[in-house]
Amino acid sequence: MGPVKSAGLFLLLLSLLLYADSYPSFDLSNMGCEECTLRKNNLFSKDRPIFQCMGCCFSRAYPTPLKAMKTMTIPKNITSEATCCVARQSYETEVAGIRVRNHTDCHCSTCYFHKI
Repeated sequence: MGPVKSAGLFLLLLSLLLYADSYPSFDLSNMGCEECTLRKNNLFSKDRPIFQCMGCCFSRAYPTPLKAMKTMTIPKNITSEATCCVARQSYETEVAGIRVRNHTDCHCSTCYFHKI
């Protein structure tokens, strides 16, 4: 009975290993945030379609190096880097008396505060 138990245990462990190896490995860092693309803005798309850049790009945070912290007027323990989904090309148009930017191309670039 001993060899049957050990063989059964071996097969069980092997099947668990194969299942774990075949389980999809997802990058959870941007889960729920799709890539930077043009999307229709439903709020402003009443009489004609208005497209705006939406989505995620690159973002990370890390401890500030001591050498860099010594040069700061207000030292911060965390340094962050990021790029935002911004319009490469756009033109201004009017929708219901409101001036909006209709984006025609998007890319990941330096983050700015954006106007509609």
